[in-house]
Amino acid sequence: MIFLKIAFRNVIKNWRHSLSALLSLSASFVSLVLFDGYIDDIKKMYDDSFRHRQMLGDLIIEKPEIHQKVGLAEPWNFWFTEDEQVIIDNFLKENKKIVKERVRSLSVQGLLSNGNQSAIFIGRGYDLIEGDRIRGPGWSWNATVGVPLQEVQNDFGIMLGQGLARKLGCHWENKKNILKSYGGYEAVERPFECLRTDLQISTMTADAQLNAIDVEVVGLMDAGYKDIDDRFIQMSLPAAQTLMNTKKVTYVAVELKDPKFLSVFLEKFQSEVETKILGAKAMSWLDHPTGETFIKTMDMMAIFRNFVVVVILLISTLSVFNTLIKIIKERTREIGTLRSLGFTISQVQRMFFIETILLACLGTALGMVSALVLTIVLNSMKILYKAGLLSDPVLFRINFTPVAYMSAFLILIGVSLLACWISIRSSLSKKVIDNLNHA
Repeated sequence: MIFLKIAFRNVIKNWRHSLSALLSLSASFVSLVLFDGYIDDIKKMYDDSFRHRQMLGDLIIEKPEIHQKVGLAEPWNFWFTEDEQVIIDNFLKENKKIVKERVRSLSVQGLLSNGNQSAIFIGRGYDLIEGDRIRGPGWSWNATVGVPLQEVQNDFGIMLGQGLARKLGCHWENKKNILKSYGGYEAVERPFECLRTDLQISTMTADAQLNAIDVEVVGLMDAGYKDIDDRFIQMSLPAAQTLMNTKKVTYVAVELKDPKFLSVFLEKFQSEVETKILGAKAMSWLDHPTGETFIKTMDMMAIFRNFVVVVILLISTLSVFNTLIKIIKERTREIGTLRSLGFTISQVQRMFFIETILLACLGTALGMVSALVLTIVLNSMKILYKAGLLSDPVLFRINFTPVAYMSAFLILIGVSLLACWISIRSSLSKKVIDNLNHA
């Protein structure tokens, strides 16, 4: 207890040195946790985009051969028939305790025309109501301008990617900060104009026949990546099936009530459905070809994060080392005085270690408060920035990650104690008279 009192007194007495150490430690803490919070937000943004915004849920039921050479040539041969859809739906109903929602999708591609201009498109039709549920409250309103498909009473309404819309002569007022701070768009209809909102889309059906339908543009959307946004459309499943002249669907996305049920679901599906539907397979969207983009992006982010964290740690370590070493070196005569009064080497070490821990705790506490304040302020500012290949700017946000805060605290405590040990070791190795005569 006496050493704690002495250490606390020294912190107060040498307040100038203590302030220097506090600022150094707090700045290091803020740098570490804010960067880690930023990276964590990016990971969650991408995960939310695939899981909810793109309506992939937790897993995808599909025939994997559709992505192989034979499937790329004749994909319709690997779509689920009406009977197969009934088998899947019955299985999902039997497992409603773990299944939250499912949405069927049909992939489409072809030519889109407004009479004056034409453009090649790719896209999908999906169950509008079920898709809205999987998107959840965050992405229910997925229209950057206009309105989402589920908001109109028109099975033949479509949404265009913004890049594709520009090719077809659409224009609108670019309004910044329509993104909500927690993801998704503000549920407000924003006006747009096109040369024509009634379009014709045509494609080649599975029967090798040319088919065309008339559709109406009800809204525009951000399809994520620019290359996709320049060609992407969304429509209702009935409209897509009418276009393709089929009742089949390409895949079924399933959202579970809890992701921890994934392995249970896959095991049941394998034993109860795969034996009934030839080639059917249920898999996490991370294991699906669609998830490759997410995995590659996260791998790149992990490399970037590790590199930057190492740089921050090196700078922080050097800063803390220099500050604490300078503080202890300037108190060499004090160490000599303590030893001349009868304090043992271990007692002097203990006293400085306790003082260092006090400084580190106070410094990280100051850093924690500063980091929380900066997090709140920066998140409230709704700063937009361009992120890599994404077609639209995204919000700059910093997540509060308790693990990062605890890790930064432990790292800085360790660095501080190491710096203290190195500094005091050299002073204690000298004779008492040398400590007292230290200039």
